Amino acid sequence: MPEQPGIDAYAAYLPAYVLDDNRLDPSAPARAGGPTRGVAGHDEDAVTMAVEALRHVAADTPAGRHLLLATTSAPYETKTSAGVVHEALGLDPGVTALDLRGHRAGASALDLVLRGVATAALADVRTTRPGAPDELAQGDAAAAFVGGGRAAVLLARAGHTSELLDRWRLPGERHDRVWDERFTAEILVAAGLDAARRALAQASLDTVDEVVVSSSNPRAAAALRKTLGGTGGDATVERATGFTGVAHPGLLLAAALDEAEPGQTILLLSATEGGDAFVLRVGDGVRAARGGPSVRAQLAARQRLGYGRYLRWRGLLDVQGPARPAAPAPAAPPMHRRAGWKYRLEGSRCAACGRVTTPPGRVCASCGVAGAGAAPVSLRDRTARVVSVTRDHLTTMPEPEVAIVVADVDGGGRLNAYVTDVAPGEVAVGMAMTPVFRRLWTTDSIHNYFWKLRPAPADATPGKDTADGQ
Repeated sequence: MPEQPGIDAYAAYLPAYVLDDNRLDPSAPARAGGPTRGVAGHDEDAVTMAVEALRHVAADTPAGRHLLLATTSAPYETKTSAGVVHEALGLDPGVTALDLRGHRAGASALDLVLRGVATAALADVRTTRPGAPDELAQGDAAAAFVGGGRAAVLLARAGHTSELLDRWRLPGERHDRVWDERFTAEILVAAGLDAARRALAQASLDTVDEVVVSSSNPRAAAALRKTLGGTGGDATVERATGFTGVAHPGLLLAAALDEAEPGQTILLLSATEGGDAFVLRVGDGVRAARGGPSVRAQLAARQRLGYGRYLRWRGLLDVQGPARPAAPAPAAPPMHRRAGWKYRLEGSRCAACGRVTTPPGRVCASCGVAGAGAAPVSLRDRTARVVSVTRDHLTTMPEPEVAIVVADVDGGGRLNAYVTDVAPGEVAVGMAMTPVFRRLWTTDSIHNYFWKLRPAPADATPGKDTADGQ
């Protein structure tokens, strides 16, 4: 355990889409000023969002530390989903991958990170029945944390457990059941206040510079913010993202660290099935500790999503697809043998000519020399430039069409990949793309994960005259 337990690095991931209107009848008047929710793409789940958050901060996770995936929406019921995350990140086999389940798992994962024994991703995909009162108040997101003290130092923590029927779901059910929030709010407020006051007392503090409150009950969250003197910055983020389940305490903490100054103190309180309170002092290296874009920047970059498209993505609207057979399910032996390519997007660099072959093979695709001595090279963090585009109108994905591109990777290698997070008609030759880990499809209860391409940040895109070339 480090001398100063705390957070050494962090990252947040918000999907590219936002839903602000869930009217089943579009002729009904829109609700002005209502909440909005982040929406994971049709090819995203807790695993892919965890990879996207962790890839910014977890590359150097040492052997002996645990990799935790905290979620209530794991893509597998009994298989360890954190193992897929571990493989996609290319971590040392000595890093133990574990799943944490349940609504309190986010706070528990943060606790283990702050104790210096784990690197953790908190990720959730929240789905309600169509038209549910809190449909726009739920959202999808992920956050990742690495233990240390560069971003923040832990001053104190306290917990309070309350057995409470608040949100629950039976095996095989898809949507959470929710008890009347007026009943559970009072219990969660009492538990949260007890944990917060004991943590502040342990830290010898009467007040802090910033109060961050996450709760599965919105009434409890509002009451706790008011009682503890919160400024409401966390509520503003929540109104834009929705309550993101297990990810929510991590997401709100990441947003607070984005804006915090060194030396300031933060009270993070999670009031879900009890209370978990953490008192942190912001470190001098907080600015360098963030991986990837800030929460504010990601909120500003989201695309508006129509309600019908959202329902199709979630499988809540049964729409006739193309008359095309389902994609074949991947098999376990080749997935294991080709793990370097499938999960880590590793090509092979020829020892003779230095060119990169993708997928890796026994013979170099450039010079034809047998691949003895060829070295694996990861392409997942490199920029790729589109050289040709086509559109698939018979896709088995819940979209009317998808773009497929051939792209040359900076530094060597060529990828043939699906494009995501952009309209197919907007994909053009010359565009800069970056790889993202996504779910291609699910067949025979097997999720087929691989890497797609999405538009790179603006600073990585080529000039207009290049991008417009067809």
